Amino acid sequence: MSEYHPADEPDPIAPFCRMYHLEFPEYLSLDEIRGEMDLIEPQLVDVLAEHRYAMDIPKMVNVKNELPLVRIADIRLAQIDRLQELAEPLNPGLDGFEDLIEDLHRAMVTTEEVVRYDFRCTPEREQRLVGLLADRCRLVRQAAFFKRDLDESSAPQRQARNIANARNLASVYEGLEGFEDYVAGVYSVLVPGSVTLQQKFLQKTSPAAYRHRVRGISTLLMERQDDRILGLPDESAVKEFVRDKVA
Repeated sequence: MSEYHPADEPDPIAPFCRMYHLEFPEYLSLDEIRGEMDLIEPQLVDVLAEHRYAMDIPKMVNVKNELPLVRIADIRLAQIDRLQELAEPLNPGLDGFEDLIEDLHRAMVTTEEVVRYDFRCTPEREQRLVGLLADRCRLVRQAAFFKRDLDESSAPQRQARNIANARNLASVYEGLEGFEDYVAGVYSVLVPGSVTLQQKFLQKTSPAAYRHRVRGISTLLMERQDDRILGLPDESAVKEFVRDKVA
């Protein structure tokens, strides 16, 4: 077990994800995390729908069998590099975020579609995709502080519900044959991949996570003048109140 240094502890005021020059709050309640996730998921499915519509356009050039697989692999890697370059400044403090981007590209774009993707994908859509993924992973990161251990983080039933929810969101799109299965396939990579990032984060921050939660949630309550702390005499009393709640 590696030696713990206080300097390794997460900074409770550090912004771990920035988009469009807006800083997101680092500390949210579990209900707030779920609420934000409910806003992000349909936007992410919408980007996937735009991608499928673009990929389903009749081919302008029949290049499916004209390039060797090694060349197609090189094109895919260039596409992944482009997405990872977009992802790097948006990384929400999670080791492996850029690797997740690669896994999702492979789930989104089949080998037969790699060349078409180069023709049909726009920078704006790629930016939206990566931004939403970063925002989703930011929430996954914050949710880590509500997990008691790695087993609770994995939660196979919750993963299955998330995938089923994505499939349900995909069901409203018309003119995209097999879109529900496609989205379920992408989320079958995204959901467990996000859990892996969360588990790495939990391992990295322990034993700091408990103190991080107490300090951060205390700050959040103080800033909001939350009803739960009104009447408490000082900041130390607020921290003690939070310790009792998160223990």
